[in-house]
Amino acid sequence: MAVAPLMSSTNSNAQPKVSTASDDTGGTGTSASDLLNNFMTLLVAQMQNQDPTNPMDNSQLTTQLAQFNTAAGVEQLNGTLNSVGTLVSSMQQMNAAEWVGRSVLVEGQPVVETSDTEGANKTFSFSLSSGADNVEVTLTDKEGNSYRAQIPNVESGIHTCNLNDLNNFQPSDPPEDTTYTVSFTATNGTGDAPEIVALKKANVESVSFSPSGSVLQLGVDGSATLGQVYEIE
Repeated sequence: MAVAPLMSSTNSNAQPKVSTASDDTGGTGTSASDLLNNFMTLLVAQMQNQDPTNPMDNSQLTTQLAQFNTAAGVEQLNGTLNSVGTLVSSMQQMNAAEWVGRSVLVEGQPVVETSDTEGANKTFSFSLSSGADNVEVTLTDKEGNSYRAQIPNVESGIHTCNLNDLNNFQPSDPPEDTTYTVSFTATNGTGDAPEIVALKKANVESVSFSPSGSVLQLGVDGSATLGQVYEIE
């Protein structure tokens, strides 16, 4: 209910002074509290100058007061949620600092070594969007020679495999003591190709903070946001 025009009293020259929120508090008059202050000022003025033969409608007044209280409650709730969001963001950034020194899996081409030397990396990882009847793993050396093997019946999710799990390479077994990049292709008997993402392992050397969130610094492997990490090891 909009506030009705002020009714004149027996003294027709008496005009009530209506104060705005900016007069009293310096507010802009746009917040719920400012609007409620203006409303109460107008209400008091109207009650003082209402026509006794045509008094205000209490039910409409109560409805409008409830609407103002609801608006004020929503405004306070929004402020609380903003504060909670800031707190959660700060906690995520502090938690990300604990990742320093750990290994993560991010999107990228893995590299493996066919060597018996201690410390040689023989594992590779990939993420599969849905189950695949067959995943073809291709090892490619720096000269461009490729060697292919199959992994049958792979379920969706993140998988880490070892070169020792691969058999029946084509056209032949890959030579020893060589470094290879690894790529993948997923297929189904129905003809569709599930999405497969090659993952590389990287070490978190440090964490930097930006307005958009934490950024993991991965040394020679670049950087990654928390949303780009598939797995923490």
